[in-house]
Amino acid sequence: MTGNVGEIVKLALKAQTIALYAHTNPDGDTLGSTLALALALEKAGKKVSLFCDTPIPQKFDCLYGWDKFELPSKVVHDLAISVDCSSLDRLGQCVKSYLSARKQVAIDHHASFQRFADVCLVDSEASACAEIVFLVVKELKALSKETAELLFGAIVTDSGCFAFSSVSAKTHNIAAELMSYGIDASDIIYKVFRSTDKRQFALKIRALAKAKFFEDDKIAVMVFDKSDFEATGTEIDRTEGIINELINIDTVKVAFALSEVGPHHYKLSVRSKSPFNAAEIASYYGGGGHVNAAGCRVNGYVEDIIENIVRLAKDRL
Repeated sequence: MTGNVGEIVKLALKAQTIALYAHTNPDGDTLGSTLALALALEKAGKKVSLFCDTPIPQKFDCLYGWDKFELPSKVVHDLAISVDCSSLDRLGQCVKSYLSARKQVAIDHHASFQRFADVCLVDSEASACAEIVFLVVKELKALSKETAELLFGAIVTDSGCFAFSSVSAKTHNIAAELMSYGIDASDIIYKVFRSTDKRQFALKIRALAKAKFFEDDKIAVMVFDKSDFEATGTEIDRTEGIINELINIDTVKVAFALSEVGPHHYKLSVRSKSPFNAAEIASYYGGGGHVNAAGCRVNGYVEDIIENIVRLAKDRL
C-alpha cells in the first residue's frame, strides 16, 4: 500500500465540508465504499456531499443512501475524496468540482492508478477499494451494521463474490469482521451480485446468442448494440457481469464485451485468466484496470474493433 490511512483521517477530521466522488458509470465497489465512508464522516460531525455524474444502476438501490448522490455542484469544499478512480477522467463531469476543493485525496486499488491528488492511498493488491476504505472507516471508529453492509456489498461485487484471483486471506478476514456486525451476508450477495430481472435476462440471451469465438475457442467476443438495448428496454448499465458468462467457459482465456454507447463508439470490457493480463490489453486503448478485469472506450466500426482486439489477444496467447 502507498499512502497512510492516518494521514487521510487527519485531513478528514480537520475539514468541515467534504465531497466524496464515485466514478462515472458506477459499480458496487465505488458506491458501497463511498457510502460507507460518508456515514463514517457524518458520524464524525462532518458535512458530507456525494457526487456522481451518471445515474446509479437500479440493482444498487439496495445500498443504504444510494439516492443521496448528486450531480456536480459549484460549491467549494474543504476536502474532496475520490473513491475507486484510477485516473482523473474516471470522475467524468465531476472533475472541475473535485479540483475546486481546497485539498484532494484519492483512494484506489487499481494497478493502473495515475496520481492526480494531493494525497493518495492506493493498494493495488486489494480485491476491492472497499478493503482500503474499511481501514479508514475503522480508524474513524465508525464500523457499524450499516457501514459493514455497504463495505461487504462493495467487496462482493468487485471480487466476483470472492472468486477472482485478487482475493486474498486479508479479503476474507475483512469480510469475516464485517459479518460480525450481524449483517445478512447471503441477502447482500443475492441483491448486489446474483439478482437480475427479465429484461436483463433477455439482453443476456441476445448477446450470448451472437457471441463469437476465435483461436480454438480461446478468445471470445460479445457485442451489445443499440438494437439489443431497444429490443429489451435496457441500457448499458444492465450489461454488467454478463461478460463473465464467456470467461467462465473452460477453453476461453480472454473475453471481450463491446457495448455501444454512441455511433461508432463502444465501451470495451476485458476479462482474462492467468497468466494473461486484461489491463495490458485495455491500456492499448488508453484504458486500465486489473490483471483479470479491465476496460476502456474504443471508437470505430465494430468489425474493425473486433479484428483488432482479437489480434491483441492472439499476440498474447
